[in-house]
Amino acid sequence: MNVLNRIIMVLIVLFLIVVVGTVLLTPLNFVDQTRLNLDYAQDVLSDVRVLLIFRIICGGLLLVLLILLWFELWRPRRKSVRIKTESGGRAQLDVQSVAQSLEYRIDELPGVRQVRPRIISRGKDVEVILDLDTSPSVNIPALTDQIVKLSNDIVEGQLGIKIRSRVRLNIRHEPYPRGKMPPTAPAARESAAASESEGPAAKTTEPVPASEAIPTLPETASIGEEPKQAPEANRTGGSQP
Repeated sequence: MNVLNRIIMVLIVLFLIVVVGTVLLTPLNFVDQTRLNLDYAQDVLSDVRVLLIFRIICGGLLLVLLILLWFELWRPRRKSVRIKTESGGRAQLDVQSVAQSLEYRIDELPGVRQVRPRIISRGKDVEVILDLDTSPSVNIPALTDQIVKLSNDIVEGQLGIKIRSRVRLNIRHEPYPRGKMPPTAPAARESAAASESEGPAAKTTEPVPASEAIPTLPETASIGEEPKQAPEANRTGGSQP
């Protein structure tokens, strides 16, 4: 169908080039020649038999154009794709098998809630479209690179199918529940700085051990008071009879 489209397009372009070139070079002659041809066609179509043949030809041409338009607009999707083989053999794989392989492997990745692969066969290659549902805590750029690399390894490396263009991803990222959003990087840095600033202050307010306390001097008698003497009995070891 692509070859037929190219041939028809080339013929239309060549015809338009000839017509536009003729009008550009000799516009008056082109108008006169067109008028003469129309008058001749009117005289010929005045015959009933010629008019009937003309209508049959136009009807057949219209039917062919409608068929071509139908095939151009409605293209049935292929259910299989050709596999590349080194021996030159012909092998085909069902696109549903490709989709199941991708779904099984990608669904095992952390952060992926659900994956819905769409495989469109183009005969010799396929288009890979992945619809993803991810968890709130996943890193989207890192997960995207991981899924693209894994898809290329599965489809081209293990299954032997060529991917047309690149793997396309449609990601639906689930947001955090209200009130459960984790702190952002600046806020985390501020909290860490605050904890570091409070550390030395806490160390300075630690209690001093009792063993390291400064000893206090004993109380002395005030000026003008005689020191208390021990009882005489205590000095002699006992009372006399």
